[in-house]
Order: sequence, then C-alpha cells, then structure tokens
Amino acid sequence: MSQTYFITGTGTDIGKTYVTSLLAHYTTDRGFSTAVMKPAQTGMTDPMNGDLGKVKAVAPGILDIPMELACPYCLEFESSPHLAAELAGLEIDLKRITDAYAKIKTQYNPDVILLESAGGIYVPLNQRQIMADIPAALGIPAIIVADAALGTINHTVLTINELRRRDVEVRGVIVNRVPEDPGILIRDNLKMIEKLGKVEIIAQAGTGKGFIDDLGLRHIF
Repeated sequence: MSQTYFITGTGTDIGKTYVTSLLAHYTTDRGFSTAVMKPAQTGMTDPMNGDLGKVKAVAPGILDIPMELACPYCLEFESSPHLAAELAGLEIDLKRITDAYAKIKTQYNPDVILLESAGGIYVPLNQRQIMADIPAALGIPAIIVADAALGTINHTVLTINELRRRDVEVRGVIVNRVPEDPGILIRDNLKMIEKLGKVEIIAQAGTGKGFIDDLGLRHIF
C-alpha cells in the first residue's frame, strides 16, 4: 500500500522542492520505490526543466513516469496556476489531476508517492478550487514545509488550521533553512509551532546540509 503525502508550504519559495528532493532521496536510499508528482508547474513548457527535474537531480532513483501523469499541467506563464492556465486558454480540471494520481498508483504501485504543491494551500487552481482541494479530494495527508525565520509561527499555524478545517490530516511539519546554531528565536519558533499547531516537527533542513534531524521521518516511512 502506497504512503502518499501532499508536500505544501507556508508560501512561495519556502523550499518545497528542496525538501521534496530530500524526502525522495531519503525514501529511495532506503529502498522504497518512489513516485514524485507535480500537479501543476508554471513558468515553462517542459516539466523536467522545473521542480521535477530538480528532484530527479537529487534523487535519481525515483520512478520514471510519463510526464502527462507526473505533471498533468505544465504552463508557460510564470504565475499562479489558474492565471497561467487562463492565459493558455485552459481551465485546470481537478479530475485530471486525481485521475493521473490513480494511474500512478495502479500502474506503478510505488511504495511512496510525493505530490508537490505549487505555492501554498490557497494558491488557486481555477476560479473555484485551490491547492488544498487536491489532498482533500484524494484523501491524503499533508506535510507542511515552513521557514525557520521570524513570522513562521503565524504562517505555519494558519496553514495547519486551514488544512484541518478541510479535513486534511497534517502529518507533520518540516522546517527549512535551520542554521547549525539556530539561536533562541528559531528554537522558540519550533517549540511554539508544535505547541500551537498541535503537530510534530518531523525534520529540520538546512540548505546545503540535507536533513539536520530526520528522526521523525522514521515514523512516516
């Protein structure tokens, strides 16, 4: 049975792709067959020039999946997916994404599936649906990527609460950009995210260092 996680973040450029690549490396290195999916990519026409290519570079052992399944929507204009689709004369169909996910599960039977969001959970897919509707429709848990710096408590807890309001399980938080010596501010940020969000920080990542503390990952893979 596949373990599937929706990798989202508290905002844009928070490090979702970096963390997704570390997760994919973690799982493939331990012998888990791993599929990575990017439901919507903008700013290019070839998904391998974007986030999927970055993940593949770090975790070359991920499954080779046809791009129409791994990235159902790849749109040229760099923006929120809804606008990029509108400029391309399209509307993103959530069913196309869920169907691609179902085909990956049935045709490849991976041990792990990682779906990387575009931006945060309120990024629009179309005029009616947002990114949070993907894990809600699939019935899969989310892992939130948060920044270590000032402001992260508010952004992270709001993201946690909104996902839970939509009946999406929050499996944990991975905090990115944690320095080797975090200092009192960042240490308190981590403590208060866990306390106020009633959630576990399952790993910390420092850019260029990989996982600083991945003990929590053993609980989910």
